[in-house]
Amino acid sequence: MTRALQHLRRGLILAAAASATLALNAAPQASAQAPQIQLPQIHLPGLTIGFANPAPAGTAPTIDPASAEYRAQLEGATNAARAAHGLAPLAVNGGLTAVATNWSGTQAAQNRMFHNPDVGAQIPAGWGHYGENVLQNYAHATPQQLVDQWMASPGHRVNLLNPGHTSMGVGAAVAADGKLYATQVFARY
Repeated sequence: MTRALQHLRRGLILAAAASATLALNAAPQASAQAPQIQLPQIHLPGLTIGFANPAPAGTAPTIDPASAEYRAQLEGATNAARAAHGLAPLAVNGGLTAVATNWSGTQAAQNRMFHNPDVGAQIPAGWGHYGENVLQNYAHATPQQLVDQWMASPGHRVNLLNPGHTSMGVGAAVAADGKLYATQVFARY
């Protein structure tokens, strides 16, 4: 088979797999909302990309994802997920927050999701071990939706629920096209 046909076949298989996983949420709704489409998550070794439903027309996020209030809610949702699994809450570490916030800004500026290759050198000294979660969603996503997205991914869930972590920092930034990039940095101090 020619190389071009192999690429075409691979693309068609991926498109078919993606379209096969789309499903309309047919449950009755009490309010006048458009039906939501459940979009797939893509799981590759070391990477999970989750997709969220777009915001209905005319809606905007109620909290700026780059704000301290959004970060506080993301920290709270992270600790609530840990508490639901019998784990101690993580202390918020300003140095880790700076690393997470800066990395989210880097991803938004480049409009692509990727891990920080220098995270270990950037977090404050004294750590025993560390972990990092990143994701891409859209600006209207709530902090709880971000934590749910991480919890739905086995690798990210392991980081979030690691009983050895004692501290965290989180950050989010929005790209010009409305994509939200969020980062969690965990460490043991």
